[in-house]
Amino acid sequence: MIRRLCSLLALVLVVTACTATTDGSTTTTTSAVPNTTVPGETTTSTEAAAPTSTIPNGPLPGTEGLTAEVRDDLVRLVAVTEEIRGLQFLQMPTITVVSSDELESRVRSQIEEDAADFPADAALYKLLGLLGGDVDLETLLTDLYGEQVAGYYDGETRELVVPIRTEGFSVVQEATLVHELTHALTDQHFEFHTAFNAMLDEDRLDQASAYQALIEGDASLAELQFLGTLSQAELGEFIAEALGIDTGALDAAPQFLQDSLIFPYDSGLAFTQELYDINGGWADVNAAYTTMPGLPGSTEQVITPSDFERDLPVVLPSETIAVPGYELERTSVWGELGFRIMIDQILGEGTAVDAADGWGGDYYSQWFDGTNAAVLIVYEGDTNRDTEELRRALVDYAAAVFEQDYVAVQLVAGQLVFIAADEEAVGQLILSAISS
Repeated sequence: MIRRLCSLLALVLVVTACTATTDGSTTTTTSAVPNTTVPGETTTSTEAAAPTSTIPNGPLPGTEGLTAEVRDDLVRLVAVTEEIRGLQFLQMPTITVVSSDELESRVRSQIEEDAADFPADAALYKLLGLLGGDVDLETLLTDLYGEQVAGYYDGETRELVVPIRTEGFSVVQEATLVHELTHALTDQHFEFHTAFNAMLDEDRLDQASAYQALIEGDASLAELQFLGTLSQAELGEFIAEALGIDTGALDAAPQFLQDSLIFPYDSGLAFTQELYDINGGWADVNAAYTTMPGLPGSTEQVITPSDFERDLPVVLPSETIAVPGYELERTSVWGELGFRIMIDQILGEGTAVDAADGWGGDYYSQWFDGTNAAVLIVYEGDTNRDTEELRRALVDYAAAVFEQDYVAVQLVAGQLVFIAADEEAVGQLILSAISS
């Protein structure tokens, strides 16, 4: 729904925190990859095949500060990731091993870098009834990510950040590392981080959410295939450890945040699995890294994988509306996902799915004056019936949420218009401008 959620999703949520020592040390290593065997999959033009590594098998150079058990685990997991994913590392990503406190600090620092965006986004969420009036969005997200991230791939530095360990990894932690190593591997081959950042910089936010689902779905599918290699005993360990994980912070978050955070992993996995199954391999997943940015992609195509490359979004020309005293924060696409998570929290999942299904295209504009928010969404469904279904849902949504604030749900020249504003005069101004 907003730039901040798309950007934060680049930090991978995982199911557990790795056990760390308390010495606060940091170890950074960069190395080539030991020889590995790649499955006999046919290489296509979408698979950037790497030359066979000439580095001998053994500990990764520069990891001497870790125990032999941890070094051996890392070497093994690199090889396992390459074998599962059918690609070889062009070069080993930087591995930075930090204390658990430093890991949390790094995550918090990344969130705080863009703290200037939080007031406008919080005001919008509160206006829409998605966030309580006394909730601090920055604190909520910082605490949530600080608790949930147990390691992540940083696309800016191509750095894999993991907690330091003095003993081998648990099964859950190994699965997490395969997930993160998959990110590092596919970024080397398909440069997804560059494409994803371009989407964010250009406020192509629904497309960024769709691309994030491909990225996370890919790594989740590799992780799932890794679990398929485990013995029954190891799977038992995995399940027992996973069931013991504290998800209190995520469970306590507002529903729209939960839906936003889960989407790239849940729907992304289903989407990627669908691509994988087309020809029984990774080739179509690889191709999507360049296909999706050029479509344009949309969350609709992830939610309904059969729509990928077929049901392309209608591009609606946006109106430039000046609101005195307010700054235009952004104009972007709300998307099928945006309507789903917005309506879900207020009216429930069933209503949200029915209302958002049939999404054809939209644009939205968001304004902020330092205290008050305003938003305009202009929507077209695939059919008039789809537009009417969303209109009825938004009327019910408005009745449930808005008491003193301004809200309008109208059809204007065949398009559905939704306007919400903290100040009635601002809402009336936007409606007058769009109606004319």
